[in-house]
Amino acid sequence: MFRGIKHTSILLAILLCRTLNCQLCNLGKSHRNNTSISSIYVGTGDVRLIAENAFNGQYSDYIPQCAGTQPVAWNQTALWQVTFKSLSMIFKINLIFREGYFRHEKYYVFITNRTVTREELNALNPVYHDEHAWPSFQNTIVFPGGHHGLQVYILVNRTVNNKAHGNYVELCEAEVFGCVHATNDVVPSCNCSNTTMDNKHLVLWDSRIAFGNGTVTLHCYKYYLSIMNLTSQTESELVSILEACDGRQHCTFQTSRKLKKNLIRFNCTDRCVNEAYSNTIPVSQLMTDSDISYNFEVSNNFTAFPKSRILNCAERHVLTNGNLTLQCQREGQWIGEAPVCNVTCQEPIYENSTTIRQSAPSPTYFEDHIFQTYIISYACRKNHRLVKGNLTRVCNESGDWTGDQPVCKSCKCPCERLKSQNFITDPQVLQNRIKEMEKELKINEKALSTTVRKKTCAKDERKSAKGIGSVLGIGIIALVVSIIVCSDIPILYRHIRYGPESG
Repeated sequence: MFRGIKHTSILLAILLCRTLNCQLCNLGKSHRNNTSISSIYVGTGDVRLIAENAFNGQYSDYIPQCAGTQPVAWNQTALWQVTFKSLSMIFKINLIFREGYFRHEKYYVFITNRTVTREELNALNPVYHDEHAWPSFQNTIVFPGGHHGLQVYILVNRTVNNKAHGNYVELCEAEVFGCVHATNDVVPSCNCSNTTMDNKHLVLWDSRIAFGNGTVTLHCYKYYLSIMNLTSQTESELVSILEACDGRQHCTFQTSRKLKKNLIRFNCTDRCVNEAYSNTIPVSQLMTDSDISYNFEVSNNFTAFPKSRILNCAERHVLTNGNLTLQCQREGQWIGEAPVCNVTCQEPIYENSTTIRQSAPSPTYFEDHIFQTYIISYACRKNHRLVKGNLTRVCNESGDWTGDQPVCKSCKCPCERLKSQNFITDPQVLQNRIKEMEKELKINEKALSTTVRKKTCAKDERKSAKGIGSVLGIGIIALVVSIIVCSDIPILYRHIRYGPESG
């Protein structure tokens, strides 16, 4: 059982009151000028399947209640047409073909605003073309804004050779609902001047399911289906119809004995476009092109209108503007402002038994790349010390915290001994202290003696230098004295031996 939107029965009652303000009539019965068929099938007992049989209101039995053509070759056209007394406004065509047969495969529907021949149809665009290889036995085509028409053509013209059968039209009932523009032949109840087909009011359409075996096709011309209600005893059938039809322009669903003669009600509406909102994830998308889901209480009578869309912000994002729940209206607009989710830093994890959070972070987000620094600091509890991680962490614009989770461990030795020591735990403070020590220990090369001696003479106070200088000085003096003394020894010897020389 689907759950979600409440009071759907009240909503349905309101919507039902906003129906069309005029009574459309079956133009094929009340305003038909003539009808024709490309050939008339003649059966047993001279039963003739003439074109007018499509308007007799009987379709459950094929013979003799249908309009049918003689079989023709695959390259020949089979067609049926009705011409109205005057130009009319057509809003809905309900076509019921022969049950159990698919010989109307690839058929076309034309609506012309003047009388044309079958040859002229080749130059016109059809309003509908069923391309399914196994066409439905019943097709309901709705023109929400109305379609001007004087003639309606049903044409079967397969252009490929099919040896099993040729081209057929086997139309058991054709209901053409609309109104007539003011003429002398106007039907009072179908006067278009009394209608309000201006798309300002919600118009509910319905189609009674003809057969319990086969498929039914619904088609909104240039609009999208919104299934309103259907009576059924099987919930799975309701779900399959919703999944096949709701929010689509064209759909086909399977029928059953329980669905036979049930009334399916729907409307054709503009579709709300599912914009991709930044940093949001859909929780429940009730109107998409595929994978439709519904949150309604499904009972014998149900409604799937209005559609809603529920969103959530992505992980590590918070809603900063707009709405996370939006409602789709029939005008194709969402009620609610598009949600804006921005990144945020969630509170980082820390061990409360060993670590104290000194500053509490509040939810902080960053919008349009405007970075706002947010810092959180910790401290180790008494008799604990930091062994890993960081006691100061900064929230950055990616929604992450710098550094690592702080890890404090209990002290193995009495912590009082550590009180007099200055432990640096802050990474930034430690870096500053290292830089100061580097400046203090850096050697001033200009003040070195080697550098100074290269430029000037200076007294060397080293002991080694003094010792070497003393030894060298005494030795040099002794050597000079010895040389002088030795040079005078020969002269002194002659004086002693020979005496002083006389002049």
